Order: sequence, then C-alpha cells, then structure tokens
Amino acid sequence: MSRISRRAFLRSSGTAATIGLLAGCTGGGGGTETATQTATKTATPTEQMTTTSGGATTTTAGGGSSEPIVIGALEPISGPFAPWSTVHRDGLMFAVSQINDNGGVLGGRDLKVEVADTGADPSKADSAFRRLVEQNNAVATTGSVSSDVGLRVAQTAADLKVPHFLQMAGSDQIITKSTQYMFRVGLLPAVKYIQAQASAFADAGYTKIGAVVADYAWGHSCADAIKKGFSQDVQIVVAPVPPSTDFTPYVRKLSPDIEMLIASGHPPGTPGIANAAIDLGYSPDVITGSSAPPQLLFSALKDAVIPKFVHIHNSDPYEQAFTDVGGAFDKSGQHNTEFNTHTAYGYVTGQLIAAGIEKAGSADPTAIANAVRANKVDTLFANPVQYNQYGELDQTIVFFSRLKKEAPPFDSSGQYWYEKLHQSDPIPARVP
Repeated sequence: MSRISRRAFLRSSGTAATIGLLAGCTGGGGGTETATQTATKTATPTEQMTTTSGGATTTTAGGGSSEPIVIGALEPISGPFAPWSTVHRDGLMFAVSQINDNGGVLGGRDLKVEVADTGADPSKADSAFRRLVEQNNAVATTGSVSSDVGLRVAQTAADLKVPHFLQMAGSDQIITKSTQYMFRVGLLPAVKYIQAQASAFADAGYTKIGAVVADYAWGHSCADAIKKGFSQDVQIVVAPVPPSTDFTPYVRKLSPDIEMLIASGHPPGTPGIANAAIDLGYSPDVITGSSAPPQLLFSALKDAVIPKFVHIHNSDPYEQAFTDVGGAFDKSGQHNTEFNTHTAYGYVTGQLIAAGIEKAGSADPTAIANAVRANKVDTLFANPVQYNQYGELDQTIVFFSRLKKEAPPFDSSGQYWYEKLHQSDPIPARVP
C-alpha cells in the first residue's frame, strides 16, 4: 500500500484498507479491599496446562486450609499512574469474585484481594509488598505500572520469594536471567513493544519520525529500543514525568514536519504530548501511544487527535470471550468503570494466579511461581498466556486499534469501543 493510501486510511473512518495498513507487524492510600469471584474462560486447571510445574510442593501458605488465600494488589491509586489502578483493581477483583462463586481454589478455599496504594513510589511499593506478605500472608502480588516501581519490586519479589505480576512496567531491565518471581501481563518489554511498532510501519515510507519519552526507566528503555528497532533516524526528546503537564516545550523540539509521532515512551504524558502536537500545528499521519487505559485516552485526547491515535494492547476485545466477561462485569453492578482492554489485565492476572495455585496444588509462593512458568492459560488474549523461564510473555499477539466513541457490544450505555487496524504475528519472548 502506498504512503498516500495509508494517510487516506488513517484520516478516514472506514476499514477497507485494514490489512494493508500494518502488514508485516511481528515481532485509598494503603487501604485494603476484599473481593469474593472465576474466570469465564478458565475451564479447569488440567485444560489450561500444557506442561507440568516440576518443582511444585504441597506446602500450605496464607493461613489454615479453610482460610482465604491472599493476593496483594500494589496499585498506584494516587499519583501520575492513578488512571491505570482503578480498572486493573476492578478487573482483578471481578475475576476473584467469579472464582470464589465457582468454588474457589484447592477444593474450596476463597481468594481475597488486599489493595495498597503505592502512589507509584518504589519505596512505598516495597514497603507495601513486604507488609502484605509478612503480615497478611499474600502468596502473590500484582499492580506495578511504573517501571521504576517494577525495578524495585523485582528485588522485593526475589527477597521474599513471592511472585509478582506486572500490570505494565515494561522496562527491559526488570526481568533478568536470574529472575524467578516476575511475570509480565499487560505490556511486552520495551524492546519487543517498540519492535512491533517499527515492523508495523516499516513500509510506510516515513522518513521524519519523532518521539517523546519520559525521564525514567520505561522511557529510557523505549529510547534505546527506538534506536535499535527503527531503521530511520528517529528524533527523540526526553521530558519529565508529571506533575509537569505542559509538553509544549518538548514537542516544539521536534521537526515541524514529522510524519509519525511516537508517544509510547511517556505513559502519563501521552495525551498531553498528542494534544500539544495538534495545538502547535503538527500534522503527523499517526500517533502511537503508550498502553494507556481507554477511559483516560477518551477523556484526555482532543477530538482532532483520536482519528490519528493508535491504541496498542495485548488483550483481545474482538473475541466472544471478551464480550462474555465484559457483559458479566457490567451486569454485576459492582463497579463504576466500563470493562476495557486494561480491566482485562486485572482479570487475566486473577486467572493466572488461580491457575498457578491449582497447578501447584498448594498456596506456597515458590510452587505457584514454578507452576505459572509451566502453564499455558487460555484467557482474554488472542493466544493462551505462556511464559519463558524468565517470566517474559511468549507468543503474545499485540493489537493495534483505533478508538471509537460508541458503546461496546456488551453494554449499550458504554461510551467507547475499538476498531481493529491490525494484530501482530505471535511475538517470541525476550531472552534477557
């Protein structure tokens, strides 16, 4: 497809040129909440596993055999990553309530979610992790969004020997060859995430590409990946994370005739960067954002930005399983949020932890981590969720979507949905 045709496609609302567009893409503060819920697509543990966990033990943790098994949620309820926290927490708690309603795990034990507000602060996340494990007997944790938090939590997980499931936190450095307790869910590592974009637009003919990345671990990982993944000489500008919200000075540093703007390296600043570009008279064909919650994007992006904006996500909203879960979530009346691509990450995490516990036959954290590495869980992703030995997602399909202001198929009162532009081929796991 020619570059002009691609521009015409990006500026239109039609879908006739979908295949050609991206052809070849490979790749509360400290409060506690309790939920009682099973994943619709969870089936049975034996149906989910493709290999055995090997080192699983029968040790029981998290209290007596009738006590709930605790999952700790380290959510950035306050701070610049707050929009990520609510939907992830709600998805996790809904999965747990379904699981409990269907008999729990290990022959009848309930799961219990306890939430701590980290404020996206690494020290607070470390303290919350330790408290949830040492005082509340959490056997697994989740919720990291900031890569700075992910880096710190990786050390904590290793110290405590308790698995942690990253909501986002895509810095390559979080998972190393010695990692045993870290697992990605909602975001591929920066090198794979950026490579997917580079491959998607490899034949676009763009010669002027700009990027604004954040001055923290994820932004720097993205900058490195952009330099390696794009054959073009991409102009990269580094901007601070909020509370600074005026990105005009940083966007002004970019060439005025950029054809593609990469805002993927600055999650909390993505809407501000995209809006500033349009306000300054920039007219890129496409703006690739970070993996941000749709409710944030729809509330913050200007109308002129939305047709150009590409939402990138691991969850698959185009299959019936997503519609079924989304409909059940809506009918439950338990949450004020709309089920979306990011609510799905919390939901999937709940399934992964429950499947790991069942496979391990135990609530022992090390046994759970071993089982998760060996599992293949069919859930709200296009491919079953599976990991390599380090905890990197393997054979994940990434979706490129356009945002649409219309109700989803499962909720007539909903406000947003997606138009699939392309899905990548299965992306092999990163090897540290």
